[in-house]
Amino acid sequence: MGNSLVVNEGSVFVEKEVTEGLYVPEAAGSSAVEVLSDGLEFTPSREALERNNRTSSVETVAGRVGIKSMSGSVPVELKAGTTDGALPRAKHLWEALLGDYRQGAAQNTTKSSGNTATKLQIEDADIVDYAVGDIIKIEEAGAHVVTPITAVDDTGGAANITVLIPHISAYTDSVTIAPFSTFFHASGAPTLSITNYLGGDIREKAIGMRPVSAEISNFATGQLAEVPFSLEGLDFDRAVGTPLYTPSYDTVEPPVILSSCIFIDGVSIDVNSFSLSIANEVGFKTSTCSENGRISSRITRLNLTGSINPYMEDDDVARFDLFNENTSFSLFVSTGNPDSVSGELKECIGIYLPNCKLSELQTGDEDGIHTDIMNYIAHKTLGNDSVFIGFI
Repeated sequence: MGNSLVVNEGSVFVEKEVTEGLYVPEAAGSSAVEVLSDGLEFTPSREALERNNRTSSVETVAGRVGIKSMSGSVPVELKAGTTDGALPRAKHLWEALLGDYRQGAAQNTTKSSGNTATKLQIEDADIVDYAVGDIIKIEEAGAHVVTPITAVDDTGGAANITVLIPHISAYTDSVTIAPFSTFFHASGAPTLSITNYLGGDIREKAIGMRPVSAEISNFATGQLAEVPFSLEGLDFDRAVGTPLYTPSYDTVEPPVILSSCIFIDGVSIDVNSFSLSIANEVGFKTSTCSENGRISSRITRLNLTGSINPYMEDDDVARFDLFNENTSFSLFVSTGNPDSVSGELKECIGIYLPNCKLSELQTGDEDGIHTDIMNYIAHKTLGNDSVFIGFI
């Protein structure tokens, strides 16, 4: 008889599939994702087919099994990559959830004059690095600002970008902009092969996995935010086997939700919590010719919902007016770790929802103080612009 398996000795590797449903084993130790123990699970299943046959007794006859499927949950901490602009270790999960990402790989320096509190003058050669929705860190000495870009002007000799969050005064000349990575919604999201080593000795394969949802949760004052990814897929397998590579993990720490600001239409508000649910409606294609039944999947709809709870103010009802008049507003959330210089940041994360509407407005109670519980829905306007998530 073998030894029992220890839960905390397991590891999880995530790889993008080249062909949907064709298993991809881990390619390196760095394919390991540092997952949270609570909530990590995989559930293989086969559809039970009942046989309702009449026989000489009331006993049932043995059934059969049909379509195979695999579901799972991979919870991770909300944290950035190892350096400014580097992709987070959970990058494949984010890409499979939203569809695509773009990167500004270089630290760029603005022109030597012309910056304002919301507009930065960009060298012609650098303007191609920026797009509307990208979340950037402007490295003003002692006063870093994390903000989305709301407009890009690529006019030769006069290129500039406009940002949502204003600086307290005009940005200094020749200020630098850090490298960044921004995930956004796009069609053609990849599927994933996830290898879960149970106790380090049993290799469990989850194949053709597609995120059906992810929720930014526990984003609350003084806490550590988490992102549980829920996935469904095409196939599974389990066998005795140890990792092909020794798992290696980054040393990035998740930010504590302090100095983590939330903005409505670019104006900072005081809240105690923020949540965002990103849900993909997934349709599975099946075939009688397939051994497993399911042959592929497609994302058919993206739903974005969430909640914030700012304190109710005693001198206006602007948030009620947003709800009552069905007015669109932008929502931006940023967090990060303090750097060695006061006021400067590293390992930052930004979440930008340019077009939100309130679905419900409730009156809440936070330690005896009235709050507006704002339940929102995010939507698109001109294209793939409903959600942007940046790592800086």
